[in-house]
Amino acid sequence: MKGIHLLLLAVLLCSQQALSLRCYSCADVENINKCLLIFSCAPTPSVCYKGSMTLTTATGETATINPKGCAPSCQEASQVMQLIANLSNPTGAFNLEVRDVACCEKDLCNGVAQVARSLWALAGGLLLSLGPALLWALL
Repeated sequence: MKGIHLLLLAVLLCSQQALSLRCYSCADVENINKCLLIFSCAPTPSVCYKGSMTLTTATGETATINPKGCAPSCQEASQVMQLIANLSNPTGAFNLEVRDVACCEKDLCNGVAQVARSLWALAGGLLLSLGPALLWALL
């Protein structure tokens, strides 16, 4: 009987995770590393997106806006970002330009790029950190 309960619990937990994609969601200015809010997308086909927009003021100052979130498709994410850029400045006080939109289809894939791990990088880092100590011991 316990086996059936465990099996049902596992199925329920896995089915919820399989139905909805999870993406980072925010519209942080300048620091894309601070986008840690996790949003569960609708259980329909969806993508995570990560964009880059440049805000230029009338005085020439610039700032980068890095929106992240969930969209039904990559094309729709691009269209919404372009619509926001076109409609956000009716007075002409600033210019908002979409620079890039990237989409992906895995959980939390729109975060900051992960550093590649390799055995050679690990060995090189170890040698570089131990090198001065070994040199000191030999002298």
